[in-house]
Amino acid sequence: MVKEIITYPTTPSLEFGGNVRFFDEALRQLLDDIEDTMEANNLDALAAFQIGSPYSVMVIKNADEYLEIINPRIIKREGEVESVETTAYFPELSAKTKRYKKIKLMYEDPQGKQQFLEADGDLAITIQRKIDYLFGSNFRVRLSNEERKLFDAKLEFGTDAITDNGCPTVFKRDRILHTIRFILTVAFLALFSKFFLSNEAVVTLREYENYAMLASLFLTIIYFFYAQYEGKQYKNCSSCQIGNIIGVTAITLTKLLALFIVNYFLLW
Repeated sequence: MVKEIITYPTTPSLEFGGNVRFFDEALRQLLDDIEDTMEANNLDALAAFQIGSPYSVMVIKNADEYLEIINPRIIKREGEVESVETTAYFPELSAKTKRYKKIKLMYEDPQGKQQFLEADGDLAITIQRKIDYLFGSNFRVRLSNEERKLFDAKLEFGTDAITDNGCPTVFKRDRILHTIRFILTVAFLALFSKFFLSNEAVVTLREYENYAMLASLFLTIIYFFYAQYEGKQYKNCSSCQIGNIIGVTAITLTKLLALFIVNYFLLW
């Protein structure tokens, strides 16, 4: 049966890494579910953890066969290699990790018989990545501090296009700025209706303008502090963006002051 794949930030359970003790029909069903899910999602490997099971089980497609690995333990490791990894847990995102180049694995097959496997290259990397999942973890814990900051930026913006932790071209803070600009534009345009409104309607317009100015001021303050926080998430933005943040904030406050002055002379 095809199962839903667990993706970030969901965690399936606080109980994970449980060794399989009974090599029975329930285990066979779990393996079938993993393989069905792999086929449905065109995956080459999947750990039981990734479909919500706490058991220490994983399946790897090796050539045209399924390698069914139960209760795995790495008993020998050699060398080191840097790889760019992707995983269904972080869809469409990648990160550079360091893994052992060659490993020797001890595990049990679906019949409970002890097996040994020596692996290198992509197979060794895949096994190591899936073992991380069997203990409720993922490749993020394997990243260097710099690579983790870069990967966290990818997570925040939902894109793999960030390659050097430099300043992205689009920030979340821009949404706040767009909202402020919309409110100010509508408030300025609404002032022209004053010449066509009754006295009662002018009172209502005055209240709207007051609320618009207060909202714009509140959002500008939020923008100023959040923009600085966001910029600090990127190592190349802390200095290059601060001047732009101050400038944008100053221009926005100037527009707000102009709106206040126009309101004072027209409506008050």
